[in-house]
Amino acid sequence: MARFPFIKVWLLGCSVVLSHVALAQQPDSARHQLRTVEIFGKPAEVYAAGSRVAQLDSSYLSTYASGSLAQALQARTPIYFKNYGVSGISSVAFRGTNASQTAVLWNGLNISSPTLGQADFSTIPVTSFGDVAVQFGAAGAAYGSGAIGGAVLLSSPKYTSKGLSATIQSEIGSFGRYFGNGSITYGSSKVQTSTGVYIGQAANNFKYKDLTQIQTPEARQENAAVAQHGITQDLTWQLAYNTKLALHGWYTFADREVQPAMGSAANNARMQDKNLRLMAELEHDSRWGQTEVKAAYFNDYLHYTNTSTNSVADISTYQLQAEQTYTHGKRWSLRGGVNLQHFSAESSGYAGEQTENRASAFALLRYDPSSRIKLSLNLRQAVVEGYNPKPAPALGFDWKFYNDNTNQLSLKGNVAGSYRIPTLNDRFWIGAGNPDLKPEQGWSYESGLRHLFILGNTLLLETELTAYQMLVDNWIQWFPDATGRWRPVNLFRVASKGVEAGTKATATIGEAKLSATAGYTYTSSEQVKVYEGSGDKGKQLMYVPHHKAILGADATYKGWSVLSNLNYTGLRYISNSESGYLEDFILLDLVLSKKLQLQKSQLILTLRSDNVTSATYHTMAYHAMPPRGYTFNIRFIIP
Repeated sequence: MARFPFIKVWLLGCSVVLSHVALAQQPDSARHQLRTVEIFGKPAEVYAAGSRVAQLDSSYLSTYASGSLAQALQARTPIYFKNYGVSGISSVAFRGTNASQTAVLWNGLNISSPTLGQADFSTIPVTSFGDVAVQFGAAGAAYGSGAIGGAVLLSSPKYTSKGLSATIQSEIGSFGRYFGNGSITYGSSKVQTSTGVYIGQAANNFKYKDLTQIQTPEARQENAAVAQHGITQDLTWQLAYNTKLALHGWYTFADREVQPAMGSAANNARMQDKNLRLMAELEHDSRWGQTEVKAAYFNDYLHYTNTSTNSVADISTYQLQAEQTYTHGKRWSLRGGVNLQHFSAESSGYAGEQTENRASAFALLRYDPSSRIKLSLNLRQAVVEGYNPKPAPALGFDWKFYNDNTNQLSLKGNVAGSYRIPTLNDRFWIGAGNPDLKPEQGWSYESGLRHLFILGNTLLLETELTAYQMLVDNWIQWFPDATGRWRPVNLFRVASKGVEAGTKATATIGEAKLSATAGYTYTSSEQVKVYEGSGDKGKQLMYVPHHKAILGADATYKGWSVLSNLNYTGLRYISNSESGYLEDFILLDLVLSKKLQLQKSQLILTLRSDNVTSATYHTMAYHAMPPRGYTFNIRFIIP
């Protein structure tokens, strides 16, 4: 069994540092404030001119604080998530790609598993971080291997308040669901620290229609229970007026019964996940700009059992990233750096321990020749043992060609290269791994229009339309061979193209605040060239819906708020030959909450209903998903 001695040392170190700093506090001084260098807007957009970037609203995230990142993202972004049942892995797909072609970063470092090449979004609770941003399209220059379809950017909360504050919440719901979490934060002129814990469980014993039986009789779900808990620890210490040290710790544990497919024999499958993430960041400002060094240790432990299998994987990742950012006024910013990674994996599926070293160097340039034009030019070169990835460049522009008192029109465009190194499982899994796999190499092209309508402080309407095309050579995909055994193979060339449309409106009418979000994507993802004697040319790749749409609305008035999410997912094929498919479906979620002011504290009561219409749907063939369910949440905030 994996042990995590680091977490005890980490928490002890944070406590010692905190007690030392608290004793050494000095009065506030203006000269002890770091100068601001992010003058180009949101950090995720600085070096992404021409790309589509979306940021989830903090108030919306607080509503889904008890849920997983998958639930929060699929409700407000037209991204497709494939869930292996209610207790299984939840994987994301951008622009017709698969989960391993999406980069997931935490505080700037990739946390995707080197064995699977992806992150399980069902084990990432929203309560563990502060900001969530999503970048669509290739971003290999900025984020490295795997950022072919897009990137999900997570960051720890940033604390600025002084004194002591706390938050506690508890939630109960249908199908044996319980969730509770709490956090305590302390802030002063030199130190900010926060500790958060959460615990949750669900029996998931809902009723469903068994599609494998004649007349689809009703059955009760078995072997799908989930138990989770975790802890986060953040500490920021202002060492000097121009130097800051930050420590981040994040531990998650999930014990899941693996939900069986309909009609399959019960095998008592169970999966335990333990994920430890530790990071130290040092920032220093000087006349040469901002220097930032990040060192991290990640450990991912997975234990899978059933009546005939006992499989263990224990993976350690070491990362070091150093970068220098120089910003000159409001015209340009240049960031350069290196990233080093070392993987060490022990798995029951490997013939011994497997290790790998990776390195990359990158340069990111943002240049605004005028207030109407934004340009970015990025480049990354990776070096990997046994592979020779091509350079990943990116060139983007954003041109505001029309601007008056109420309307802004912008034309944007982006050309970007990307790459992905085969995972350890792709190459070394006994009986299935393919050591001859080639690395994926891709190009992405996109262009779009953005319209901004502003009517004083009353109405803000933002609309964006984007068309894109991606070409990926040597696309890696697992699918069954002629004997039924699943193996990874290279597809010669896959082309993904489509259209994305999105709009967001916010309005203020007296004491009422209204907002609405809508999004639609059309995606075509198919093989356009095949190796001789293989492949299904010209057919939609499996589990990629042609159509995906979302509609969200929020209204707030005198402490009351109502939230609704409508989610449409189109038909999906379950094989590359289009021989079978899953029906399209619509999900509706509704939330009602009331905020009560208790002197300086707040009490928030929330009632939520998921799948209000009790629709029958599947994101993975023959894996039942829950019908209508309810949750009641109480949240108490002490300022």
